[in-house]
Amino acid sequence: MRYLSLLFFGAFSAQATVYKCETNGVVEFSQFPCAKDAEAVDMRPVGTALSGTPGEFKQQVDAVKRKSRFVEFQIAKLEQEKSLLLEELKAEQYKLRRSFPRAEEVTAIAQKIERTEQRFAERISAERATLRGLQAQAVTLERQYAQAGN
Repeated sequence: MRYLSLLFFGAFSAQATVYKCETNGVVEFSQFPCAKDAEAVDMRPVGTALSGTPGEFKQQVDAVKRKSRFVEFQIAKLEQEKSLLLEELKAEQYKLRRSFPRAEEVTAIAQKIERTEQRFAERISAERATLRGLQAQAVTLERQYAQAGN
């Protein structure tokens, strides 16, 4: 019974409107309009706008596109980190080869380079998969937005 009441109240709280106000340069969020210029904010999870106003669809699409841009930034950052780290390792390998090293030392640094490339490739691949998912979500929301406009 207790869980049923939590579910009941949770359903109503999920639909509650949240207002965003700026008072003396401070942004506040409230259940009630805190100023004349209070802005109602959609607090539903991104990608859940199945019915609503065109403004709600636009908010959802914009939020997904912002996330996509962030993921693109993360990918670029990872690629840059990978390049810098590999340059350092290859420079170390070059210096090592010039100093007549033992075979184990050369093998160890070559393995380190290989592991670094693999680790970054996995991370970048995961971020690209996330980006593809967000892009598909944006396309779906844009279609819903277009259908709502008709």
